[in-house]
Amino acid sequence: MTLEFKLPDVGEGIAEGEIVQWLVAEGDIVEEHQPIVEVMTDKATVEVPAPAVGTISKLLAAEGEVVPVGAVIFHLEAASASASAAAAPAVATPAAAASTGGALIEFKLPDVGEGIAEGEIVQWLVADGDAVEEHQPIVEVMTDKATVEVPAPAAGTITKLLAEAGDVVPVGDVIFHLSTGASAPVAAPAAAPATPVRAPVAAAPARAAGEKILAVPSARRVARDLGIDLAFVAGSGRNGVVRRKDVEAFAASGATAPGAAVPSAAAAPVALAPVKAVAIAATEAETRTPFRGVRRKIAEAMTRSKFTATHFTVVEELDVTDLVTARAAAKAFAAPEGVNVTYMPFIMKAVASALAKFPQLNSALDESTQEVVTYRDANLGVATDTPNGLIVPVIPAVNTKGMMTLATELADLAGRTREGKIKPDELRGSTFTITNAGNIGGILATPILNFPEVGILGVHRIQKKPGVVTTPDGDEICVRSYMNLSISVDHRLVDGADAVRFLVHIKSLLETPALLAL
Repeated sequence: MTLEFKLPDVGEGIAEGEIVQWLVAEGDIVEEHQPIVEVMTDKATVEVPAPAVGTISKLLAAEGEVVPVGAVIFHLEAASASASAAAAPAVATPAAAASTGGALIEFKLPDVGEGIAEGEIVQWLVADGDAVEEHQPIVEVMTDKATVEVPAPAAGTITKLLAEAGDVVPVGDVIFHLSTGASAPVAAPAAAPATPVRAPVAAAPARAAGEKILAVPSARRVARDLGIDLAFVAGSGRNGVVRRKDVEAFAASGATAPGAAVPSAAAAPVALAPVKAVAIAATEAETRTPFRGVRRKIAEAMTRSKFTATHFTVVEELDVTDLVTARAAAKAFAAPEGVNVTYMPFIMKAVASALAKFPQLNSALDESTQEVVTYRDANLGVATDTPNGLIVPVIPAVNTKGMMTLATELADLAGRTREGKIKPDELRGSTFTITNAGNIGGILATPILNFPEVGILGVHRIQKKPGVVTTPDGDEICVRSYMNLSISVDHRLVDGADAVRFLVHIKSLLETPALLAL
């Protein structure tokens, strides 16, 4: 059976996507969920997976071509009738449903990025019984890489929602039923999944060297924390996906990787008692909001960072009187070009200079190989306050860019981040982060690392106060502008003395901003 695969909608208001690159060729045999094509929209760059096992018989768009949502982009010859049936939800159309007098589509959660094995249901945009149009957004789903709206594959009626807001659902699980015709059967209530009896831990299937291991994010996190190689853990999920319970069962069994040394009691990590959830008594004078979405992802990232990296913070006070003057001159110079120069480009250039001088702060620890990775360029993440929480877009290769370029890129990136139009690729690849709350207030903070980076710089409010200035006639007290900078580092990779030297180097550049031109 030939499946005509249509370009899916990957976000609200998205009407088209650009074919970035095909990951397969005509005649290739593909597996279900195997990435087929990389598509870029205004909001995200995602890999579109195969809906079933089969053979690619025709690619219908060229790389670089902009294709409307709903247009057929490739043909897939399904390997079997059962595979075709499984794939039907991804490619069913109203015409096909009408020709059969109506059909029931069991819509499976699609894969919206390479390696993504599960998604969190943020919110349903429809209810049971709602009539929907083809491509109408049905549900908002969050993964580790993006938050997208999943559209209806055809016009029809929602007969059953099979997950609740806040649920984490594996890719490939049916999340709703859609009836595409008046005579279509109404979906029976989904039976509650039975809790399987845990069998003895099975050995992982043989995997080729370098073969990609499919695992949910929570499984990868637990494996990393426990020092377990996922290559030796058998996955119980669909298509062998390793789930958290698989890692925990592997750890509980006492199994080790072939050839791995069994750690001694002295070297074994200290087991922490599980944290008991604290219940807060309900009262009438309160409002309760589900803890999910971006806020929960931020919480998970902060907790992971705080309890993995050994934080150490250094604070330095800067006399930025000359910086204030230099910034005012730069702002006036750039205004006719429509560029707003803030203090941040100066700070970014100073940080890039310091990272070149102290490369150990432009590094990360690859825990899977136990190697220290040191980066060539200063790719700076800039923490940005948005209505959806703190988001960190990235400006790459700051060390190669001038002040005007940085000011322009920073304004564009910050604006699109606050509007929710930032692309996933623009949130990846940072090697060091700057967080700035100075425009809001506060004179001191100890920032949490943007893990796995080993350094983060906190920028605080500029304030005027009396200061001692040495002149040819002696010391004088006059009004000066001061600002605190704080840097948190991962003490596993960065010594305290190096963190202080790093901060002192930035201090020397910002107190005498003309040095930034050197």
